[in-house]
Amino acid sequence: MKSIIKVESKRILKTESLIAFLAVVLILSLSSSCQAVKSYELWDGDGFVASGWENLKHGKENAGNRSIEEAIVMLKNTQEAVYVDETNIEKLIALNYSDRGAGELSDGEINSFFENRLRTIKRRLDESSYFHYTESEKEMFMENAGELTELRVGFAEGWKLLNRDMGSLMPFILIMISVIIMPLFADDAQTKMKELSRSAKNGKKRLDLARIATAFGVGSILYFVAVIFYFFVKMIPFGFSGSGEYIQSSEDTFFSVFHITYAKQFVWNCSRGYIALIFVISMTILISVLMERIMAGIVVVSFYWILLLIMEKMISFEVNHVFANFMPLRLSVSKDFYIHNEIYRFAGKTFHAMVWCPAVAVALSAFMVGIAAWWLRRKRAGYKT
Repeated sequence: MKSIIKVESKRILKTESLIAFLAVVLILSLSSSCQAVKSYELWDGDGFVASGWENLKHGKENAGNRSIEEAIVMLKNTQEAVYVDETNIEKLIALNYSDRGAGELSDGEINSFFENRLRTIKRRLDESSYFHYTESEKEMFMENAGELTELRVGFAEGWKLLNRDMGSLMPFILIMISVIIMPLFADDAQTKMKELSRSAKNGKKRLDLARIATAFGVGSILYFVAVIFYFFVKMIPFGFSGSGEYIQSSEDTFFSVFHITYAKQFVWNCSRGYIALIFVISMTILISVLMERIMAGIVVVSFYWILLLIMEKMISFEVNHVFANFMPLRLSVSKDFYIHNEIYRFAGKTFHAMVWCPAVAVALSAFMVGIAAWWLRRKRAGYKT
């Protein structure tokens, strides 16, 4: 079995394709990192104020590691928010106090920062147009949200951007991996593996199992190599500080009920991305087994990804909720799982989308691999006759 896996791995993962894969990942990561730094450029009515590097340097030197209340008081005293360490606080204030500024807040309002955040979350649950939450479901969300009783705000720009921008890379990784493993079950006259497998007892069965194992093994290695590349390329310009800050210090996830740090959020994102990869590999195996022609399989996979991209542009809650949330595009890149409090009800129980959607994706993956294995078994029976 190991020797077959080795041969099949070399067949689909040639040196040229590996170099091309790593080159694409590196180029996309560098481009994402450069664009992220450029986004920190400062301009005012008179023109250029500071470069992205200068803005980030100021943030690293002045952000410190203060409580949110202390940071608001400091901003209130300066009455000016220019650099990233100041504007981050200003954005959180605007979110929590209905677009008011630090100078407009009383000491009492500053001290009740978290109570005000909880009131906003409660109001959003009550006024949701997508779900009619039961009282027990509201209590569940409010209990989770209430776990955040203090918030340290320092310099965590690298981690914020790392988690925010993973979506720009993940679809490319998944598509490239699916193309690389597509030839596994296609007709291959060069290796003569099919002819050799038929001459040995249970040879075809072993070959099929080895190819399935190869698909998941090669795909997993490529995925984690790509994620490691992206992590270091993205983080180096910003530094690695801030991993222990809670995700609520970012304006994107300020109202999230998940009491987790940026480091844990990255692990969550990588885990959901890996589940999306398992789904893509399973689907690719099924398509390649059924189609038996590489180009035909690539056409089907391409059509599938185009369909997902169209659905993403539609921004329809109903489509996302019943279909797209379980598919690899949204599963691997969407930040909605952190902020939309989306739920699924099954067998009298309530499940958060963060848990339910990956679980369903795993079940669908197992189903597709099962169908592929059944089809291969039928083909083996046909060979014997």
